[in-house]
Amino acid sequence: MKQLILFLTILSFGLFLMTGCEKNTTSVTNDLPDDQALSLELSKDDGSELSDYLVDWGIDDGDENNMYDGFSTFSPSISFPKMMSPINNVVRFGRKIIHRYPRRVVLVRIAPDTILFNIERVLDGRFLIFEKVGGDTTQPDTIVIHRKPMRHTVSRSALFVRRTPAVAANEVGFRSWKLHAITLSKGYSRPVHTVEIHKIAITSSSGDTITYKNPLHTFLEIPQDIPTFVRGDSVTITVLVSNSSDSLVYNPNNGATETVLLHYGISRRHHARKRFHFVGVDPNTGYNIYRGSWKVHEPANRPFHAVVDVIDNGTIYDSDVQTFPYNSTTWGCPYRVVLSK
Repeated sequence: MKQLILFLTILSFGLFLMTGCEKNTTSVTNDLPDDQALSLELSKDDGSELSDYLVDWGIDDGDENNMYDGFSTFSPSISFPKMMSPINNVVRFGRKIIHRYPRRVVLVRIAPDTILFNIERVLDGRFLIFEKVGGDTTQPDTIVIHRKPMRHTVSRSALFVRRTPAVAANEVGFRSWKLHAITLSKGYSRPVHTVEIHKIAITSSSGDTITYKNPLHTFLEIPQDIPTFVRGDSVTITVLVSNSSDSLVYNPNNGATETVLLHYGISRRHHARKRFHFVGVDPNTGYNIYRGSWKVHEPANRPFHAVVDVIDNGTIYDSDVQTFPYNSTTWGCPYRVVLSK
């Protein structure tokens, strides 16, 4: 099976279709009787374990009133000539997804008992920036909300195998198959996308470290390859990032050109967010290094998702949507929580 997984990483890269995702259609080939049932199941968001493994909307911050608050004020000075309309006092920001288009599913029959699915979903909405303006001892602060159009495409692959004959004989359609492996997810903004994640390293308080470099080429067999943390563990993620923008916006406090977030505990009812710290520049690659951590408090025995979210600083700190449109990339990784190992 390991050789098959290696073959699939190459095959999935060549077969993934990157256009037309916003159409409300599901592409299938009917080589197997159960193809249609599997494709329809993959399009659902029904709170099942399969749905939890395929989460692709984890960057949604929901209602404007629930956007994360408490980031340090970023006040770019007039010494940044490439900033067109600087937002001088950002108090919070986030995404409000308005449309989650149905997943586009493209399947490939690998063998009579094995099917590879390449899956994409487009998320449309608004990127919101809350700016505090004026205010003194006699007048309250005024909050101005800047809204930028947001389109984010999220991709991953999933591998299904037919259950053992004894089990499959008593099941039909989707239930005669099981999810065998999935890749990490990769998301990016459209049409502008200048930020790239090159590597993430996940380290638990027990000292175990897992490194990922190619999210759409990395298949995680279920359950043995899914990162597993003991409830109460402290988990740290280190990220290497590059940015090819011609209009970089530097944070005057630390020199970072991106803002990096961690969305974690993503499931039907759990979703938290933390900010990474800029560590510096990697001397070997020139990539920016960011690091963040969280303490695992999620319920045990079900899959969750952690999403590393890199946003170009111009997206947040300048209101000009032509020079600084929505510009982001994301990697998502499933994980499980247990009470003990």
